[in-house]
Amino acid sequence: MADSRLTLATLLSLKQRRERGIRSAIAKLEQREADLNGHKQQLLQERQQLWRQWRNCGAAEQVLDQQEWQSFKSQLADYYQLDQCLLEQVAVTDKQCADLQIAKAEQRQLLRQALLDQEKLKLLME
Repeated sequence: MADSRLTLATLLSLKQRRERGIRSAIAKLEQREADLNGHKQQLLQERQQLWRQWRNCGAAEQVLDQQEWQSFKSQLADYYQLDQCLLEQVAVTDKQCADLQIAKAEQRQLLRQALLDQEKLKLLME
């Protein structure tokens, strides 16, 4: 009886260690998600600033000769290219956040299972 009790206590200890590991993994995933959300907000702010600059550039009323017109079109194309680049980075960040959500859900499922296993062992030990 003492051997089986010792075995159950050892198993419970292992399950508790596993629980701590899973909780640690969830915390790391949540921190990474917070970092990604901060990065996304920064990208969106950069994009808004770019849009303001873009509108200001296009709002100036002026008469342009051929060379100035080409330069102006090139500048607008650069704004568009930067906007597309920022938009792509936001999409990548969103994808990473979605992947983290999936990983967190998997870890939470593992945590529920670990807690259930611990409860079973505790009942057996009583």
